[in-house]
Amino acid sequence: MKKILIYSASTLLILLIGFSCKKNFLDQQPEGQNTLETYFTTEKRAMEGVVGVYDPLGWDKTFDRMFWCLGDGATDDNNFSLNHDDAVQSGSNYVQINIATDYSNMKAAANSPAFNIMYKGYYEGIYRANLILKVLNDPKTTISDASKKRFVAEVKTLRALYYFMLVNFYGGVSLFTDPLNPQDASSTNLPRSSAQQVYTQIEKDLTEAIPDLPLKGITATENMLGRMTKGAAYGLLAKAYLYQKKYPQTITAANSVIATGDYTFNIDYFENFRQASPNGKESLIEIQHNNNANINNGGTENWGADAFDGSSASNTMNACFGGYGFNRPSGNLYSSFEAADTRRKYVAAIDTDIVDGSPMCGDPTNASIAKFVLLGLNNPLAVPGRADVAPINRVIIRYTDILMMKAEAECAALAPTASAPSSAVSVLVQVRNRGALTLPTAATFATYTANQLLSAIRQERRREFGMEAWRLFDLHRWGIDSTRNALIRVGKIDNAIPAKIWKDAYMLFPIPQYEIDISRGAVTQNPGY
Repeated sequence: MKKILIYSASTLLILLIGFSCKKNFLDQQPEGQNTLETYFTTEKRAMEGVVGVYDPLGWDKTFDRMFWCLGDGATDDNNFSLNHDDAVQSGSNYVQINIATDYSNMKAAANSPAFNIMYKGYYEGIYRANLILKVLNDPKTTISDASKKRFVAEVKTLRALYYFMLVNFYGGVSLFTDPLNPQDASSTNLPRSSAQQVYTQIEKDLTEAIPDLPLKGITATENMLGRMTKGAAYGLLAKAYLYQKKYPQTITAANSVIATGDYTFNIDYFENFRQASPNGKESLIEIQHNNNANINNGGTENWGADAFDGSSASNTMNACFGGYGFNRPSGNLYSSFEAADTRRKYVAAIDTDIVDGSPMCGDPTNASIAKFVLLGLNNPLAVPGRADVAPINRVIIRYTDILMMKAEAECAALAPTASAPSSAVSVLVQVRNRGALTLPTAATFATYTANQLLSAIRQERRREFGMEAWRLFDLHRWGIDSTRNALIRVGKIDNAIPAKIWKDAYMLFPIPQYEIDISRGAVTQNPGY
């Protein structure tokens, strides 16, 4: 990461403004090349630099493919790559990552190009953020104070998001908050900080950003939906607190999201994922997608969305619809749904399901996903000849997540035998009722202890957020037992089979060996690898 991110001034400008992003405020055009000291001194050009910090959100090596390949694939929710045949494209390289999704040889992930590219991808976003923050604080800029404050707040929120992903995949990582200086080894070869230190920086960035971020309603009036908002920063802060088991702070941050008034619980579950309703009333952070098929350069199309069944032999739309061929919901996820649950067909669809008038593909042991599918034969928004590409936005954090995180924190903050909090009961019932589940009733849940309700909420998270890539992080934060038991259920680990023996080290992925080598040993490997 250190050497890759040391560019000449002209190359950095291409990197930052030669992006391929997205809609509305992301449609900025490069205006030639200057030095770093002169280019970003105007408001328009500073905006271009800020857009460059958003750009990694849409890369397949970060959120757009690696996140869901690992977030779903390395859990009990997904049948990813069990035959060792499937590959993932990161940048211009096709690389197998089945080693990390079926846990057959996790040590090999340290030398996997996919993991190296993912690691660099998040750091590239951090590097861009650090560079723009330095430029924005340069006295030579002619940017208004209001715009400068907002730009700084957006960039700090994005940097916090990129570090959040790194700390959850790898644990403590090198903490860069200033641009790299190629002449200073201490700037480029930083040892790893602790996970707690990384979280402290995440909290600092978000709490400093929130006062200067707009409400989502403001971005809507500006036609700039997709930019970071107070709700986005508070929502990410709630996640950061919950993952550290800071339950009172989680509740406070979640309440702050609610207090913005920008978000509403969707009665229609699928409304959160329809192509016709992007940036909807539940969306806090959402990747903005278009039809760009420039995949090798980190294009912004949604690789998780397909307009054909994964078994189709050609790149043309088939008679039924399903998720990507190697991103298939597991039979275990399918069977976790109660029979009456109307959410199931969007999370784990089978060939008897109809979604928005379109027939789905799959069976209970190898289901399809409808959440990110470009539905409808001959859909005019499909990319010609590219049925595996769809311009459907991908919601990263939505309002239901905020409500359920708050409910979880309320239960976890109490003694296990205490009475279940009524506010947490209300959230759980509301979420289940949306899926047409009326039993147990609120009165029954009210008889639960806090620990019993906590267990019910965690089970409900799996169904509510199925195939949205948060499952791996949820299992990890719930502990080794939760992770191990989930993987045992689907046969991804088995202590009777030498290649599938569980190791506690698997709670974190190995640091890419390349990063250790170029740091000259300043960066160390995770224990157990």
